[in-house]
Amino acid sequence: MNLMQLIKLVLDDAYAAIKAPTEANKDAQIKKGLEYLTSEYGKLVSPTSAIIDYRDEVKRFAYIYKYTVAHADYLMQLIQRSDELRKLMGKKSLEVACLGGGHGSDLLGILKYLITEGTSDLSLKCYIFDKERAWGDSWSDVASQLKPPFQLYPVFQQMDVADKSTWRSYRKFLRADFFTLIYFLSELWKIKTQSEPFFDHCLSQMKSGALMLFVDNNDSRFRDWFDQMAKKHGLDVVKSDEGWLAFSNDEEKNDLGEYFGKFGWPKRKSDVAWRIVRRP
Repeated sequence: MNLMQLIKLVLDDAYAAIKAPTEANKDAQIKKGLEYLTSEYGKLVSPTSAIIDYRDEVKRFAYIYKYTVAHADYLMQLIQRSDELRKLMGKKSLEVACLGGGHGSDLLGILKYLITEGTSDLSLKCYIFDKERAWGDSWSDVASQLKPPFQLYPVFQQMDVADKSTWRSYRKFLRADFFTLIYFLSELWKIKTQSEPFFDHCLSQMKSGALMLFVDNNDSRFRDWFDQMAKKHGLDVVKSDEGWLAFSNDEEKNDLGEYFGKFGWPKRKSDVAWRIVRRP
C-alpha cells in the first residue's frame, strides 16, 4: 500500500463523519473548505487571517486531501537528500517527535522513506503532538492499515504550544532522536510570542545528537524565526536551503478514487525553506 492508498482509507472515514443531508451537499461543503484553506494559507502573516479551527470535520478532510500527501512526500525527499537523516533512519530503534504533526504529514513522510528503503528490522515510536485532539482519530489505525514490515507505535498527545499547562508535564518526547516541524511555525506566526516558551523548553532540552527538521513556506519571517531559535540554543546547522519541491510521480491520482473526480489535484509543488539542525 502506498501513501495515497492509505490516505484514501483515512479520507473514507473522514468523509463519513461529515454530517450533511445529501452527498451533493457534503461535497459542496468540502469544496468550500478547500477554498477556505487555500485562502487562509495564502495570508498567514496578514492581520485579517484566521487561526484555523480543525475541530471542524470538513476542514480536517480538506487538509488531508489537499496537503498531507504532498507534505509527506517532501519530507521523504529531504530524508533521501541528507546523509545525516539517512543514517538516523538506519537505527534499529528510533523515536520521533512530530511537533504540530496532527495532520499526519510528518509520520507519513517518515513511513514512506522507510518502506521505500525496504526497512524491516526497526522499532519506530512516533509521538504526534497537536492542539486538536480529533486528529488522533485520523491516524490511530495507521499501523494496522498500512501494515509496515517493522514495528510501529504511533502515540498521539494533545498539546497547545501557547499554553504551558498542556506541555510542561511531557518529558519522554525530549529523548527523541528526531524532531519534525513541518509547516508548523507559519501556523503559529500570529501567536509567535506565546509559542516561544515551548520552543525554548524543547530546543534547550533535546538530547545530545538529536536532529530536527524544519520545513515551511519560503518566507523570511518563518525561516528567520527558526534560525534565531536554533542559534539561541546553540544548535549546529547541518543543512540550510530554500527552493521548490515537487510531488513525486509514484503517487497515483487514481488511488484517490472518486475524490479526485470531485475535488481535483491535491497540492503538487511548493516553494519551501528547510533546515536540519543538531543538538551538540
